Amino acid sequence: MFDTVQVGRKIAELRKQSNMTQFELADKMGISFQAVSNWERGNSMPDISKLPEMAELFNVSIDVIIGKENDILSKVVSGEEPSLGNYSDTEIKDAAMLMKPRQVEKLVDAVDCQPQAINVLLPYLSESYVEDLVDKLYKSGECILGLLPFLSEAKVKYLAFQAFEKGGIQSLAPYLPFMNEADIKTFAEEFLKEDK
Repeated sequence: MFDTVQVGRKIAELRKQSNMTQFELADKMGISFQAVSNWERGNSMPDISKLPEMAELFNVSIDVIIGKENDILSKVVSGEEPSLGNYSDTEIKDAAMLMKPRQVEKLVDAVDCQPQAINVLLPYLSESYVEDLVDKLYKSGECILGLLPFLSEAKVKYLAFQAFEKGGIQSLAPYLPFMNEADIKTFAEEFLKEDK
């Protein structure tokens, strides 16, 4: 994982070596000086789309700014699609935390539902994308239970209903922690109606 404080220190060091104020760096990059200040204090990280521009301004590589080499990030910045099967979970997470959700979605599309890569990338995906992914996995008979924390309550309710229809009340157990009280009550009432 990237150390945001270390990255911030490096940005501050490179900015000072370039004899720039935070305002000047912000102006050259088309962002607010507060964003630069937050980076330098380690409160946030630059977006991946800003890294090549910053690297060019400071005449260094992206790896110098982020403090370590990340092949996935380098490939994404250069427009390549890396094969995630070749990387550790840590390398995947480190790259994903700097990427925009659409860029992360492209990575997931490229891995074609490899569970290891998807699980690592879930926190960086939009809810709607995860719901589409669940539909695809569900139709192909894949296990979707690990994706439940990333779904809307409405989607969880729908999937719980599908499980209930197929397997009865016992099949609801994995869904319950992700359902609201009203939906659980609805299932309980349905169960009682059937005199079970």
